[in-house]
Amino acid sequence: MSPRRKLDPAVLAEFQRLGRIGGKKGGPKGGVARWANVSAKERTAHARRAVAAREAKRKKGTKG
Repeated sequence: MSPRRKLDPAVLAEFQRLGRIGGKKGGPKGGVARWANVSAKERTAHARRAVAAREAKRKKGTKG
């Protein structure tokens, strides 16, 4: 593995600026936008699968 090199401060600042822009684009919407075009039946089916997965995990005895 090659040693890590420090980035030029100007390059690092630009990466940080771009990351903030990208984060603001997708961040504030969250689950509301994700589920806006999903029907109630699909949401229910997804929730049932999630519950079943949690139960299976709990019965298996694992955490996290």
